Amino acid sequence: MLNGLGDRIKKYRERTGISQKKLGLALGLSDKAVSAYESGRTLPPLETLYRISSELKKPVRYFLTDEPELTEIDERLHTIETALYSIQEEIAGLKKKLNSK
Repeated sequence: MLNGLGDRIKKYRERTGISQKKLGLALGLSDKAVSAYESGRTLPPLETLYRISSELKKPVRYFLTDEPELTEIDERLHTIETALYSIQEEIAGLKKKLNSK
């Protein structure tokens, strides 16, 4: 299942146009750590994989599946999930403001 994990991280990072250094900075890691993940020398901890997923705007399952590409439906689902999370965060912020008045 983890075969090709590093290749997929690299592929989506490059598609996003982010350098290893920039991704590393966003994750609080060095570019050498990102390089180690991409080359398969090191597996990222699950928490780091979630953060990579977030930075590259791809669901974690994109990095864990052996399928070359997931369907357009999966892309749309991820977009909806991301929007839903943002809406939930906004609602929580509004509730907090209302409760503090």
